[in-house]
Amino acid sequence: MTGRRDAVRELHRTHVLGVLRDHGSASRTDLMRATGLSRPTISAIVAELIGSGAIREVGKHTAGTTRGRPSQLLALTPPSGRALSVDIGHAHARAIVADAAGHIIQERVVGFDRRSPIPDTLKHARRLIAEVTAAANIGTGGTGDLADLIGVVIGLPSPIDLAAQRPAAARYRDVRLVEALGLSSYAGRVSVVNDADLGAAGEAAFGAGARFGTFVYVKISYGVGAGLILGGRLFQGQGYAGDIGHIRVVDEGEVCLCGNRGCLETVASSGALLKALQPAHDVPLGFADLVRLADSGDRGTQALLGDAGRTIGRALAPAVTTLNPEAVVVGGSLGALGGPLVHGLREALDRYCQPAAVRNLAVSVATCGEHAEVLGGAALAFDLIAH
Repeated sequence: MTGRRDAVRELHRTHVLGVLRDHGSASRTDLMRATGLSRPTISAIVAELIGSGAIREVGKHTAGTTRGRPSQLLALTPPSGRALSVDIGHAHARAIVADAAGHIIQERVVGFDRRSPIPDTLKHARRLIAEVTAAANIGTGGTGDLADLIGVVIGLPSPIDLAAQRPAAARYRDVRLVEALGLSSYAGRVSVVNDADLGAAGEAAFGAGARFGTFVYVKISYGVGAGLILGGRLFQGQGYAGDIGHIRVVDEGEVCLCGNRGCLETVASSGALLKALQPAHDVPLGFADLVRLADSGDRGTQALLGDAGRTIGRALAPAVTTLNPEAVVVGGSLGALGGPLVHGLREALDRYCQPAAVRNLAVSVATCGEHAEVLGGAALAFDLIAH
């Protein structure tokens, strides 16, 4: 009988912790409503969890309380330690050491030619990792203890072979990633994750997605990809979930990096837009010029951004109808421009989705900016976002 009572109590504890994990903070009354448990049971469980250090009191609020008396809020106690998160993009690498609250303790970033060979790209990233860990006094870079580093997450613009924990894109074939990045000392603590998935996790933990349980994050930059947060969890499928950049949208289009023709990336990425804009300009254009033209209201640029948004929205429409998310969060260096791109995406979703699926759909610009991926890595390392 005692064993049965202990099992029930553990179930109630798990339920309370789950509510706090999903909602961030809650009062004892909120916990009663969410779990259906009695006040004495909630009080006993809360006292036990506070005593064990699993949860803590974080402040008070007066909303919904009688006679204005404040209600004590409870939240999960952030895990201790630090995480190393590295985002290796097409033309940049960024490495941070962060804590569970998303505070960046140390950061290093470098840009490079997007045509750089993968071995050169990884050399840049390896140098950043050595610099950022040394600055954070971790491992051989200082006198810190490796045990303080709870996890290492590497983000790449590639689908991921989840079983082997390695990038699946052909350009990474034969690359021994952990060794190439100088991370052999951290073996067993390294996770490799698609960059759009990291962006979704970052926005879910610290950004525009934090108020949604289910949303689609769309990263629009040198490539196009999506990350899926379903019921508060990062959904990766078999490693290719959200890889919308390689949906074929033009039957006789350009050859894509993936080997197919007419992929979404070939018509709606920043490189595709710059190629389309170039004939109207005498000097070679770069991404900074695209931003400048968009900000200045250049008609051709505005039209291209709107068209790109509509193309992406149409490709995304079946997924939005199928998943019925609460929101689509638009990020990446191109997504951050907002304006016509986001309006075009919204227009296409309204046109091509089942009407009920988008009736209450929010479409918003990501708020973590260029740090979305590395913050997502930290969130996964600390298990702030289940995956």
